[in-house]
Amino acid sequence: MLVTGVCGVVEIDIFGQTVSATTGVVARLRELAEAGRSNSARDLSLVLDRALRTGARVSLQRGEARALSKLLRAPADEELAPLAQAVQAAAEHRLR
Repeated sequence: MLVTGVCGVVEIDIFGQTVSATTGVVARLRELAEAGRSNSARDLSLVLDRALRTGARVSLQRGEARALSKLLRAPADEELAPLAQAVQAAAEHRLR
C-alpha cells in the first residue's frame, strides 16, 4: 500500500506486510519517534533513519512496530492518517 505521493518512497515491513510511505512521511515519523521516551521509540527512530539514508526496505521488530502504532494512534497531522490506517491493517492481518 502506498501511503502518499510518488517521489522518494520508503518501504517498511510491518508484521510481514509491506507498507510504502514517502520520505516526507517517514522523516516526520522519525522526528516523532526521536521525541519518544522509550527504548522502542528510539530504536524505531534509528530504523527509520536507516531507511531514509539507504532507501532500503526495513523490517520492524515487535517493539518498534508497537512504538509506531503508539505514535499513530492519534496522528499529529493529516499527512500521517493514511499510514496509521496501513499500520492498523497490517496489525489486523497479523492477528488472522
